[in-house]
Amino acid sequence: MSLTGFFVDLFYVFLEVGKTLIPIVVLFAIFDGLYLKLPKTYLKRVALGIVITLVGLSFFLHGVYAGFKPVAEALGSVFGAMNNKGWLFPIGLLLGFLVTAAEPSLRVLAEQVESASAGTIKGQMLIITASIGVGSLIGFALFFVGKGIPLTWIILPGHVLALIGMRFTNRTFAAIAYDAGAVATGPLTVSFMMTLSVAMADSAHQAALKGFGLVAIVALAAVLAVQLLGILYVIKVKETEKRTEVSEPSGKANVSE
Repeated sequence: MSLTGFFVDLFYVFLEVGKTLIPIVVLFAIFDGLYLKLPKTYLKRVALGIVITLVGLSFFLHGVYAGFKPVAEALGSVFGAMNNKGWLFPIGLLLGFLVTAAEPSLRVLAEQVESASAGTIKGQMLIITASIGVGSLIGFALFFVGKGIPLTWIILPGHVLALIGMRFTNRTFAAIAYDAGAVATGPLTVSFMMTLSVAMADSAHQAALKGFGLVAIVALAAVLAVQLLGILYVIKVKETEKRTEVSEPSGKANVSE
């Protein structure tokens, strides 16, 4: 790509990002004029934040389109042509973990959860849990794509497990789990994984449409992983409560003696 072509493509991405931000800016302006009445110093900070978002997101998305997608296509072609499909699981596990851990949207959610829970739920733990879950299912998904097995064999049972998991986790983690599923499918993960899967299917001499469904698996994997974290959290809380109940009577007995 020439330098001129780089800036032309960046300009078009800039316009796309600008179009998506305009409704948000207009809505904010309406609410500020009618209800918020924010001071000018605060409005300047908001305006600066919008400009930074516009520029930063434009460069980020252009980097994804210009760099990540070609790499994903090349890797997908290599993986689809592999004779030993068993290697696709560990490769998918590693790629899924790294791409999900690098997803900016997931990091934003992790920070919000840690702040709202006053540090009870660690943001780093949430990121690692979601990344391991996504990596595991991506490993199976790439193996299925390589073998020509429909991804619905993962998606349908996975949604059944997600419904069952809601019965055993608490409400807080159930809500966080579905938010994690949404943010895990951010621009970085979607562009890389979808391109990789479609290129794999095409390289393996299958219909390219068989490669679709990987994004749904990413979201599903994050939901299941965080639900599992919530179940472990519930078990830990119950064990702590039992220990407290056991220790309190013994403590009272010692005092009376």
